[in-house]
Amino acid sequence: MKKITFTLAALVGLAFANQANAQLQKGTFLVGGQLGNLNFGLGSSNSVSLSLSPKVGYFIQNNLAVGVEVPIGFTAIKGIDPIFNYGIGAFGRYYFAPKEFNIDNVLNKGRFFGEVGVGIAGQTDVEVGFNLRVGAGYAYFLTPNVALETMVRYQGTYGTGNTSGLDINLGFQIHLPSKKIKSEYYQIREEAGSRKSSKQSEE
Repeated sequence: MKKITFTLAALVGLAFANQANAQLQKGTFLVGGQLGNLNFGLGSSNSVSLSLSPKVGYFIQNNLAVGVEVPIGFTAIKGIDPIFNYGIGAFGRYYFAPKEFNIDNVLNKGRFFGEVGVGIAGQTDVEVGFNLRVGAGYAYFLTPNVALETMVRYQGTYGTGNTSGLDINLGFQIHLPSKKIKSEYYQIREEAGSRKSSKQSEE
């Protein structure tokens, strides 16, 4: 339990660290997710729908991250059994530098990005099929390591029951440099060990 606490403390500290540049460099981890298709129907429709897409990625080179995404969601309509959506897939995301668009980013704290994902997906009473996701968005960095983002994405699932369409996603991502994670983790463990030794000596 203590090890888990130390690890979480290191991640939180890194997320809000005051560093000079946004963490889009090789060796950085990407952790977060998106919220999409949020809908609360009123009146006769009386429906609720929601989708979440947790993801974990790793920058294999500057500005380019690859990883795993697990989209899940549901739609509930009055008088009808809820429909659950699920899936798993790989994604690739590329962050464009300002010079690639020949424009300045908002307050110099944002980046445009493109994303492509493939995997499998299904829903209640429908067989799993091939899933394709293609989107473009904008990430605004609240801190050098924490970004809020919005993305417009085409998503299609092809199999027994084909579905496709556009959706707008809102989300956040935390950028964690792997070297910093290790150094912070071992530093916290060392300090905790020192405090434990001092306490045992006093006893």
